[in-house]
Amino acid sequence: MSGGSLMHDALSAEAEGRLAESFALCRPALANPAQQADAFNLFGRLCLVIGDAANAIASQRYVLAIDPGNVLAARDLAIALSAVRSADEGQNAYRRAVAIHSDLAIHHRDPVSLQPFEGMDDAESALHEAIFWDPALSAAHASLGNIRARQSRHAEALDAYRLAAMLAWEWADAHLALSQFFDSLRDDENAERHRHLAFARRAVYPAAVPAASLRILALMAPGGPTANAPLDYNVDHARVALHAYYLTSDTLETELPEYDIAFNAIDDAESSADAIARSAAFLAAQSKPAINDPSRLVRVRRSVLPQTLRDVAGCRVPPAARVDRERLPDANAVAFPFPWVVRPIDTHRGDWQERIATVAELEDYLERAPGDAFNVSAFVDYRSPDGYYRKYRVIIVDGRPHAYHLAISDAWQVHYRTSPMSEFAWMREEEQRFLERPESVFASWSDVFGAIADAVGLDYFGVDCSLAADRTVIVFECGPNMFYQSASIGAALEAMLVGRSKSASPA
Repeated sequence: MSGGSLMHDALSAEAEGRLAESFALCRPALANPAQQADAFNLFGRLCLVIGDAANAIASQRYVLAIDPGNVLAARDLAIALSAVRSADEGQNAYRRAVAIHSDLAIHHRDPVSLQPFEGMDDAESALHEAIFWDPALSAAHASLGNIRARQSRHAEALDAYRLAAMLAWEWADAHLALSQFFDSLRDDENAERHRHLAFARRAVYPAAVPAASLRILALMAPGGPTANAPLDYNVDHARVALHAYYLTSDTLETELPEYDIAFNAIDDAESSADAIARSAAFLAAQSKPAINDPSRLVRVRRSVLPQTLRDVAGCRVPPAARVDRERLPDANAVAFPFPWVVRPIDTHRGDWQERIATVAELEDYLERAPGDAFNVSAFVDYRSPDGYYRKYRVIIVDGRPHAYHLAISDAWQVHYRTSPMSEFAWMREEEQRFLERPESVFASWSDVFGAIADAVGLDYFGVDCSLAADRTVIVFECGPNMFYQSASIGAALEAMLVGRSKSASPA
């Protein structure tokens, strides 16, 4: 059945009082751009009939956002707004909630990083009261989504932010929050859509801490979850103000919040080239201390890393190259033999990463994989004598290495979350030994990783690596965007930031 026929039947069912049938018929049209205005207009009326005032108002406001001249939506919105009992009482209840925890008004942080706080139940009660008085109060719905994220009720959190965005379509913060929820679901299309909507409206997202001991301006690329360092997880937001400044090609803001130190949080990626250039220009034009010189990011590019670390004793990087799609089948395009590890440029988390051993496998891979260019590296069989693969993550802060985790797997493509670490006590015990005494694994721990830090030249970045049979450190990749969540490493990061900011302060 076509979208037009569905809407015709849905409207007929509404007129005849068959509301459940009308709901069912209009829902498919909500996702159809050609039918969205009519579908949401009808959906809003139906929501009002069943007492869902928030969705009723949100639907009509969304229709007017995409079709400002829609007469039916304007009429139906006026009717729906009669459900607002008291806008003033709603605002009062909302302010009581935010007074309990100021970060309830902040919606640009990674939702998975949000933690419960003392008084959260009281704040939630106040938000429900705010919505009772004013179901159109978008800020209250967003803050309720903030609480749902802290409760790990992410589907409900996403729905709350969806409501907030539809109630206030020009509100950039709600769109940025939605983009991050969709990122966590790996819904790239919707994540990118809401990122675009956010950054077209706003580039600067200040923190809420009113009297922070340290104020950081994080310079960010407008990309997905691996485009920037995951600072949200490792900064104490109760004491540190982390302001986010997204460096887009159409950045609107020129006024920035006060800050003590600038942090170039951008990871090296071809898609972030414009943001990296803007970060370099911004840092050159300001006088505050800065972390992670953007000009040094190229040193951790996958195809450049072997050259960057070539003179580091006790360390080696598998040969690597960046190859355009049309050249990849050429036998002369890559200077080292099969087997290869291939992945599209700017991909992480193992997305489309495969081991290729023959020309036939390469041809099959290219038929399936997206991308115009690929990172190709020589496959190194880094199995330990017991037959398991081990991948270590080390975080470098101010030139010093910190052990973060060890993942052990019987598969060559090792990821901590998919490795069987939780199933075997001996694996967890081995990881604990590494964390407590990393030099028991890497005999030249301080020397090798200190030299890696010197060669890379960044103040803050991660290293994924393994150990060869000859005790050489095999480095797979380096970069600022590597995830970690560690109180001790977070303390080292904060100590560096405090030290740098104080050393630059006037006497």
